Amino acid sequence: MADLVDIAIPASAQPVAEALGLKVQRSVTSGARIRQIPRDEAELVIEYLQQSGFPARIVEPEPRDRPGTTRAA
Repeated sequence: MADLVDIAIPASAQPVAEALGLKVQRSVTSGARIRQIPRDEAELVIEYLQQSGFPARIVEPEPRDRPGTTRAA
């Protein structure tokens, strides 16, 4: 399975990311993120966003966000 990561982006970059066909999730606690995409694709997205003037960075998904993990009740 590919190494899946999240990308943290500013909310103002959401239209640009969506124009690339990516789904952006927004949260009060974690901000705007593109979730669970392959690392090599994430690196290309970050490069494009940075060339467009938006800061973006890869963040490792939190353990609760990783597929196959369970939460305690």
